Amino acid sequence: MQEAMKLEERLIEAMIRSDCETLNALIADSLIFINHVGQQVTKKEDLAMHASGQIVIEAVTRESFDACEYSGCLVVNTSLSVTGSYAGQRANGRFHYLRTWANTGTGWQVVGVKSSAA
Repeated sequence: MQEAMKLEERLIEAMIRSDCETLNALIADSLIFINHVGQQVTKKEDLAMHASGQIVIEAVTRESFDACEYSGCLVVNTSLSVTGSYAGQRANGRFHYLRTWANTGTGWQVVGVKSSAA
């Protein structure tokens, strides 16, 4: 579980800084991401929103965390309180994430995410 927490913290810090280089390394090209409104978002779309400033994450507070480790795979179940904006509009809220990490040839990467309003 310690590995999962370190990866999640690194991902969240990269999201807050809109650090596209780190996000690119942490997110698999084949990412399957279903956001809290049911839309599928690709890695390319996610990175573009960070690069353009369409998504701005100011702060994240972790409310819960649990993880299971399998051979080459981590499954994270977490709830976060997020402060920020989307397309210039405030977008604060509590969100639940089920995130799957895989140990790929280039290290640990997010391969799947399902988020929902908490």
